[in-house]
Amino acid sequence: MTPEGNLQRLSELLDTDHERPANNKYVEARNFTAELLDLPPSRVYFTYIGKVSNFGVRAVQSTAAMQAAVVVALIKLRTEDAATHRAAHKLAMRTGKTILMLQRPSDESREWQVMGGYFVAAADQSRRIAERIGSAFSTTSLPLEGINIDPGEAAATAIDYFESLGLSGEGLGAALSNRQDISSIVAFAAASSAAGLSAAEAAVIAQRRSLVAELKDMIADPATTETDLHRKIKGQYWIFGGRYTGVARGSIVPMDRYDIPLFCADGSLHIVELKGSHITDLVVRHRQHLIPGKEVHEAAMQAANYIRQLDEGGAAMETLYRNSGLNYDLRRGRATVVIGNQDFVNIPEDSARQLGAATRAMVDQTIRTYNSLINRVEILTWADLLDAADRSLRFESEIVENQSRASGESGDTETEVVTGDSDGEDNPGLF
Repeated sequence: MTPEGNLQRLSELLDTDHERPANNKYVEARNFTAELLDLPPSRVYFTYIGKVSNFGVRAVQSTAAMQAAVVVALIKLRTEDAATHRAAHKLAMRTGKTILMLQRPSDESREWQVMGGYFVAAADQSRRIAERIGSAFSTTSLPLEGINIDPGEAAATAIDYFESLGLSGEGLGAALSNRQDISSIVAFAAASSAAGLSAAEAAVIAQRRSLVAELKDMIADPATTETDLHRKIKGQYWIFGGRYTGVARGSIVPMDRYDIPLFCADGSLHIVELKGSHITDLVVRHRQHLIPGKEVHEAAMQAANYIRQLDEGGAAMETLYRNSGLNYDLRRGRATVVIGNQDFVNIPEDSARQLGAATRAMVDQTIRTYNSLINRVEILTWADLLDAADRSLRFESEIVENQSRASGESGDTETEVVTGDSDGEDNPGLF
């Protein structure tokens, strides 16, 4: 669809009484825009701005507003365009959100047009979103203006934003003392306020879904090595599910070095062994059937030997670790081998023996059969691991969005909560 067509469709979805307080009146418009921008719906927030002075309130008045990356502001027709732009500029600079302003040429018109907007130029995510907005709604130049912020100004606006979340200095200090990266600090600190909790959860889910998407691209590339996957997945152990409470550091058994030794809630050990994704002989033809290839069998036996060593020496090592204050249960552990990608398997038709080409279903069945015959070791492909992680994150995203909607803070109920001069310049506390 062309930019003109996108604006026309959006205008149709926005054909509603904007002054009327109501839940979910912008849901269809939000979903349509989110699809155009390749964002989850929870990251797009629509709001009707009847007064310029309300601009600063809209971005922090609800959970939905807090977790959004894009604010689409429907501006009531007025003559104070300069004041509207000043308010939008301040909001973008203060919160880091991308602001898109739409306006109708008259109160009777049903067609919404791009009035402009702002984004933080130094933020990669904001810049990408602004480019997508340009592609979706503009046929000429980028309709949004990038804001360049110096470090001192950025620090001041960040402090103001934390205060708007209701964050205490104590909560932020605790985050700084326990976290290393700025995104984790913000997420941890935001979770200390009720309004920030869902926003933090949504941000973490979005970050994890981005990682899964990157890993999917990597395993589809034949040039990706086992080392590349090790490096990318390091520290991201949530991807294996929620059964685990931590990861062991260093070597547990002398001479054995595990890729990822995870501990379950009962203290037992689960070893994850990572192998490469580009393995053309993941399964091979043997007579009339398919069987796992040599690399799969070798990886399974490597994991089985790790488990055997733990069974044989587990009791003595448990005592050793217990004396150091660590309660490990090292016997009867389990292992998972992550190896290969079904998409690289290409077993052609064998007309001489009247055997068809191998399908994805046949490859999956071969791996299931192999898993059913070995004990305490599971073979899992990279494709299956990432598909499972993606489904789980989609489910979590829906939960966060439903909780936000159920709380009555879907971002679609508009109430004029700020009074005073419509210019907003006489009330510096708004921004």
